[in-house]
Amino acid sequence: MNNLSRTKAATINSLVASTAQLVQLIMQFISRSIFINVLGAEFLGLNGLFLNLLGYLSFAELGLGAAITFSLFDPLVNDDKRQIAAIMNLFKKWYRYIALFVLLGGLVLTPFVPHLINGGIGYLDIDVSIAFFLALSNTVFSYLLTYKRTLLLADQKGYINTLNTVGYNIAGQLLQIVTLYMFKNFYLFLFIQVVIMFMSNYHISRVVDKLYPYLHEYCYEKVSNNVIKYMKKNIGGMLSAKMGGIIVNGTDNLLLSYYIGLTSVAMYANYTMIITGLTQVMGQLISAVTSSIGNLGASKVSQKKKEEVFYKYFYISSLLSILVAVGFSAFSSTFVTLWLGNKMVYSFLPLLIISLNFVFQSLRQSVINYTNAYGLYWYARWKPIFESLVNLVVSWTLVKYTELGISGVLIGTITSNLLVNVFWESSIVLRYGLKTKVRRFLCLYISYIIGSAMVIFVTVYTVENFSGQKFVNGVLIAILAELAAYVMFMILNKIFYPKDLAAFNIVALLKRFRS
Repeated sequence: MNNLSRTKAATINSLVASTAQLVQLIMQFISRSIFINVLGAEFLGLNGLFLNLLGYLSFAELGLGAAITFSLFDPLVNDDKRQIAAIMNLFKKWYRYIALFVLLGGLVLTPFVPHLINGGIGYLDIDVSIAFFLALSNTVFSYLLTYKRTLLLADQKGYINTLNTVGYNIAGQLLQIVTLYMFKNFYLFLFIQVVIMFMSNYHISRVVDKLYPYLHEYCYEKVSNNVIKYMKKNIGGMLSAKMGGIIVNGTDNLLLSYYIGLTSVAMYANYTMIITGLTQVMGQLISAVTSSIGNLGASKVSQKKKEEVFYKYFYISSLLSILVAVGFSAFSSTFVTLWLGNKMVYSFLPLLIISLNFVFQSLRQSVINYTNAYGLYWYARWKPIFESLVNLVVSWTLVKYTELGISGVLIGTITSNLLVNVFWESSIVLRYGLKTKVRRFLCLYISYIIGSAMVIFVTVYTVENFSGQKFVNGVLIAILAELAAYVMFMILNKIFYPKDLAAFNIVALLKRFRS
């Protein structure tokens, strides 16, 4: 079905996705700057609050997208067109029900939105309920026709989906910029998002129909008992994972908005936009190979080979994560100063906590991608509950009873990562996915955590005490910090990387790609 080798498919998907994401990131910064200048920081904070509230409604999705992707790997490898069509038809039905649930849930939530804003909404001069309904419409449309993207991802054609998504996003941002200058209207800004979402999904639906015409030919096929059995077994794991992810990722802006105000949300949103942009570029490089991992997992290669691929994947994704996070800690103050001015720059502690949270979250991604690629949701069914409880209790306590503000909120996320995710997620992938030793991987993983934390602490201290906000100083600090991070990484691998496994080799990868 797919003539590309796993290596070539992964490389093409990664390069296209990361390049397109970088272009989109530039557009996001331009659009954000104009948004703040035209509408103000309060509207930016309001938009961030909407996104968090709608994230809670996405609980209805239950993580089915990832489960469907995993279910498609085996029939794609075996070119079982009837089963592929059956799975996609089931997916279409589920997502229609989910869209309806999100719509009804959003309508129930709408009257309560104004009461979640500290200081009231009188100064905003808009109807918050109408604005939230427009944002809700965008989320509802995101579930219609989008299920067909999953087939592209599972079939190692993610670059097609990426080009579609980024192309329409950039077109939408350009249109939003023009309308912001002309009309200065928040409603219109949100309405454009709805239209672009629908157009993007409709276009990708037509593309998939042309690439996979048998989807209509076998539209009445039934899903095999094995897939149904897998779904029944893993629904609990998917449910808890979705719930935990929503609580962990969705509470930050909600707590800040309720206890501190929209301006605080906006200030944090500027940093999270930088982090999100970097994470998306980095994530496209790392996550774009998930379908190739799943393809490998469904193949007949030895467990030793699968373990070696996993360590190589963890090696390169961790190096990339650490270098990007250290670069953020070194240069973000300089960037924000040039972008928005000194008033929007965080001091030592918030910047340190944000940077540490960034690197800890990034280091997890390769393990999470293996969990998704191997469909290990059942084994992770209790983990998100413990993770979310630890995060919520620590975050709420610190933001309510201390003056830490955003630092307190993120300390909760860091705590749940270090106490729950590092050990639990690693155990699931190594024990049940790769069926190999967990302890030696944990030694390598923890060494990366400690080493990156040390480099980031020194970097942020240097930024704070040696005028890191100035451009020349910021560039110099960033260069030295990256060199220190790379040396640290190489030393840790000499000590902790398994000696019986070949390390990642970029030269060998390029040779394989050319072949």
